[in-house]
Amino acid sequence: MIYNEITATVDVMVVKQVRRKLQQIGVQGITIFRVRGYGKHKNYFRRGWMQQHFCIRVIAPEDETDKIVDAIMKSAHAGMEGDGIIAVNPLSGFYNIRDEKRLDG
Repeated sequence: MIYNEITATVDVMVVKQVRRKLQQIGVQGITIFRVRGYGKHKNYFRRGWMQQHFCIRVIAPEDETDKIVDAIMKSAHAGMEGDGIIAVNPLSGFYNIRDEKRLDG
C-alpha cells in the first residue's frame, strides 16, 4: 500500500473545525502543531509580518488522500486571503517503531 503525507497550514480560528471533520470521516491519527510564518498575504500591521497558524499532518493511504484533502479544504475554507494551504507528498517509507516493520507494502 502506498501512503501520502498530507500537511495543511490553516488559520487558528478553524483548527477545531478541521479536527472534528477529520474525526468524523474516520481519520485514525493526526498531528497538530502551532507554527509562525508568512506567505503570499503578509500582515503588514503586525511586527515582523509573522502570523500564527496551525499545521495539521495526516499520514494516510493513497486511496483516502482526496477524501481527506477535500474534508480539510471544506472545513477550513472561509473565502479569505490567508485561509491556508495543503501539500500532499508521497512517502518513500513508513515504519511502525513498536513492531519494527515497514507499513507501506
